[in-house]
Amino acid sequence: MDQKKSEDLIRRLAAALRGTELYSPTHPLVQRGIDAFTTAATEGLQAAPSIVIGFIGDEVVVDSNRLPRGTATLVGFARDLREREIEKITLSRGLSRDEVRNLISAFGDRKSQTPLSDRLVAKGVRHVTLGKIVVEDVSDEQVGIAAARRVYSTAVETAESLWHAAKAGDQPDPGAARKIIDGLAKLVTQDRTSLMALTALKKYDNYTFTHMVNVSALAMAQARALNIEGTLLREFGFAALMHDIGKVHTPLDVLNKPDKLTKDEFDVMKRHVVDGAHILRRTPEMPALAPIVAFEHHLKQDLSGYPEKIGSRKLNLCTMIVSIADVFDALRSTRPYRKGLATDRIRNIMGEQGSPAFNQPLLKRFVNLMGLFPVGNLVRLNTDELAVVTAEHPTDPFRPQVKIIMDEKGEFLEEPLLANTWERDGRGEHSRAVVEAVDPESLDIDPLKYL
Repeated sequence: MDQKKSEDLIRRLAAALRGTELYSPTHPLVQRGIDAFTTAATEGLQAAPSIVIGFIGDEVVVDSNRLPRGTATLVGFARDLREREIEKITLSRGLSRDEVRNLISAFGDRKSQTPLSDRLVAKGVRHVTLGKIVVEDVSDEQVGIAAARRVYSTAVETAESLWHAAKAGDQPDPGAARKIIDGLAKLVTQDRTSLMALTALKKYDNYTFTHMVNVSALAMAQARALNIEGTLLREFGFAALMHDIGKVHTPLDVLNKPDKLTKDEFDVMKRHVVDGAHILRRTPEMPALAPIVAFEHHLKQDLSGYPEKIGSRKLNLCTMIVSIADVFDALRSTRPYRKGLATDRIRNIMGEQGSPAFNQPLLKRFVNLMGLFPVGNLVRLNTDELAVVTAEHPTDPFRPQVKIIMDEKGEFLEEPLLANTWERDGRGEHSRAVVEAVDPESLDIDPLKYL
């Protein structure tokens, strides 16, 4: 949007919000404000798949346009949003008048204790996302879990906007996808440990979008271990990010069904590989690898799986890497109908599926890459202490470095204790050893804050 249209959009949004605080929801002035903002937003979204409105101090930024600070209305508007801890509003193509009405209504209700973003979801608002402004890139100096969190958080938000654009029948924005792939690729190269720890979170409230980002990060980590770098590394990440985009056309009751799918339901599910390839082939500037991986990622080494009856072909290397990352992340993620599995259990399940399912040399490389107890995992020691894995032993996957956070009585330590489980005591014995992985959510523990 140009400067003039950006200013007009914000004035209309501010006027609509002001109107709902002065008048009843059915008042003609309120309805007029909703119509005016809907019109301005719809016009802007015809030229771009999304519009990002940011609030920095007392200033308002629309996409790349920093609006003049001359009016008290804009300054007050920015301060009001900042006080509500809203730093960014993203509008996505497909935004309807009803969604705008629900957005304005939610903003006007200052008595509710429910977070604004949750109220929007409850009201069925899918084309408006609220969030904080975070760093989209990571420099050589910015490494560690805090920087990784910022990049990862931005990636998940962008994945959500790409998904909603495709679901609305629009083309996903390759430019937006490239930005997050660049950030993830740098992390894979500079601070893989922090990124891998972030992908281990087992949240399911936004599983679709975290799964997209996790598979991308895991695929790039595998590719980097094969000495793939530069443009090709980013194309692998891009294809992995978009591998499941065809599921935008799969009904939610099929996607989230807790029981075994019927034959008809499974036939519906299987269509997502073809739908995904079509969506990506029609999207300009999409890497040629992306539709190939979307089409192939449920094919096994012997070409069983789906889609069926495709003739003879050799699976792409990226497909084989993405298939491993896809299954691994799906099994360890908590879903509404089951808990995520521990890494050692997943390794056994994937290994039992044998050669037809995965390329065995690539699977072995992946197992070595992830380790037996990956960094960021919560584990129980033979002493009954709880600890977070902070580093892997270079040769012995059973004996990582850990940070002990809870003693054998179940009490948190005031100062976590760093311990190397490979070290021996005065008698030449190992005093501590990892016994099992523990689900951190069951104990309401965030392991990442100890890294």
